[in-house]
Amino acid sequence: MDPLTHLTLGACTGELLLGRRFGKRAMLFGALAANLPDVDTFAGLFVPGDEALLLHRGFTHSFCFALLAGLLLAYIFNKWYPRIGYGAFALFFCVEIGLHDLLDTCTSYGTGLAEPFSDHRFSFNLLFVVDPLFTISLLVATIVLLIRKNAGVSRARWAAGAIAISMLYVGLALFCKSRLDPEATLTTPAPFNCFLWYCVKQTGDGYYTGYQSVFDKEPVSYEYHPQNRQLLTSPEPYLMRFADRYYTVSQAGGQLYFNVIRFGQIQGWQTKDAPFVLSYPLGAKGDENMIIQDENMIIQKGRLTGWNSQSIRLYLERIMGR
Repeated sequence: MDPLTHLTLGACTGELLLGRRFGKRAMLFGALAANLPDVDTFAGLFVPGDEALLLHRGFTHSFCFALLAGLLLAYIFNKWYPRIGYGAFALFFCVEIGLHDLLDTCTSYGTGLAEPFSDHRFSFNLLFVVDPLFTISLLVATIVLLIRKNAGVSRARWAAGAIAISMLYVGLALFCKSRLDPEATLTTPAPFNCFLWYCVKQTGDGYYTGYQSVFDKEPVSYEYHPQNRQLLTSPEPYLMRFADRYYTVSQAGGQLYFNVIRFGQIQGWQTKDAPFVLSYPLGAKGDENMIIQDENMIIQKGRLTGWNSQSIRLYLERIMGR
């Protein structure tokens, strides 16, 4: 999820866990701890691009890291604030970091919860990486709690209420997902909502992709994309592992592209043969770090291309099933 969501969830969780004993500092340290796993983003600047895709949400997003980092931070903070107690700090930091990891499994990227013991990536495809409907209650509660001066039960109610609303939204996303085409082998939300979904059906030599709203009255209209595995001139172990078998290979302007189709298409709800969001150029060995300066740039590349007032209106209409 995006940093703002992690920050506000961390702040509200911090208020619940240590607010009465630690004051508003619990919100501050909770917000910072909740974003700690994303430190791996900076490490991705120093490795080739295809490796950076797997480095992100790897070990720093594991339960092992949550435990080790949480205990270490608890030791440090207990030295500074001994009256709180080591046990309280250990629970605080382990929960904050662990919640970040669990929340990220709700998106399509994949999270290495079991690293270093297993390289399996967990991805439940329930939320888009930025979903205002999930974040809004957390943001409102965080602002209110920063403004309010009184302590006690009322503050905890604000924090707990905001978290409860966000969890109910996850439940709504799960319900919407259950209403989709049962023949689809992969379903993940379209941008910013849980009512319009990107659907993929895998075949022996390619994939069918389409978009389905929970309000649709007609069957999903799919577009076929051949996988073109024969175009690969060399093994791509990092990209193949990251794609988790959902990829195609295409060629344009003499350049081969490895398309990880799990992340959807650029406004694919309007154009069935729209390009894929993550299209990694193969053979650009000299420029890999430049290409992947922030791996989120290559993944989000083009998501907002062509957005204007008209396309937003059409998008809202598509969400509503038109």
